Amino acid sequence: MVNRRGESKGHVTFSLTDGPEYHISQVANAVQVAKHLGATLVLPDIIGSKGERRGFEEVYDAEKFMLTMSGVVQVEKRKHPDSFVQKLASVKVPYNANPGYIMTNIEPLFRATRNVRVITYFPSITMRVGKVDKDMSPYSCWATFEALRLKPELQEVVNTIAGRLRSREPDGQFVAVDYKGEMLGTSTCLSNANKGMKNCYNPVEIAQFLQRIGYPRYSTIYVTQSKPGHSLQALKDSYPNTLTKEDIMQEAEKGLLVKSKLEQELIDFHLCSVSDVFVPAKSGLFYANVVGNRIASGKTDVLVPAQITSSLAQDHVSSYILKRSHPAYACFCP
Repeated sequence: MVNRRGESKGHVTFSLTDGPEYHISQVANAVQVAKHLGATLVLPDIIGSKGERRGFEEVYDAEKFMLTMSGVVQVEKRKHPDSFVQKLASVKVPYNANPGYIMTNIEPLFRATRNVRVITYFPSITMRVGKVDKDMSPYSCWATFEALRLKPELQEVVNTIAGRLRSREPDGQFVAVDYKGEMLGTSTCLSNANKGMKNCYNPVEIAQFLQRIGYPRYSTIYVTQSKPGHSLQALKDSYPNTLTKEDIMQEAEKGLLVKSKLEQELIDFHLCSVSDVFVPAKSGLFYANVVGNRIASGKTDVLVPAQITSSLAQDHVSSYILKRSHPAYACFCP
């Protein structure tokens, strides 16, 4: 697929869709495909939940991405949105596709068109706690943990908010809880197949969990819900220092930098990645990829609420950490 001078004879295109937890996996998959096809990777655009398009550089550091990919795959910017439309073959690719899958299912299309568009999908077992595929290729590892960096202005907002949260505690620590009332509601979530576990937890259950394992009343708790609301009242009653973006951000930051739902999700994702303790209220890809970031940075304090009555925090450590079942462990030496 590459000529003697190392020049690509085709392109792999893709888009970043949904939230940042999907972006990480979409990039890793596209890099894996481009590498094994010997193709040039086209810097993606971003498609919002309502179909709105944004440039990669509006959210992420494009120069950093291209520099990081140097020596892994060739990357070029898309100068004209329609420049790759002709003879473009779209192909759905499962997350973390292996070389055999790529050569069997994608290479024939690439040979015929020289342009393929990768649409990543996630099999139902992908990133399920204790059921993950721990075999990640070096290319997927590199793309997952090195490629995506926020543009400097947005990274500064994340750093500033994290600093404000830490300044509220004498020990400079805060707990991040991934809870979004609009997604979970306030009702009790149903139990899943794992004994003593459920697929999600509401604010009442989260508050009871934190109290049971001994968190002081005035601990600083950051919650990913967009705005304060009635659904958080039970948590605020138990932990008055429970804060959302609306509570902690200044008006200038809200108006100038946080323009859409995507920026808000990015802030949440990165605050959950850098917090001293992370408590996921719901299983899913957000939880899994935040844990991956935390493993990469050595922040392995991830506590999962459970119906078991133990008051010991170590009894609630995430299975990703306790069983070393997260694919990030295949990327980093013990």
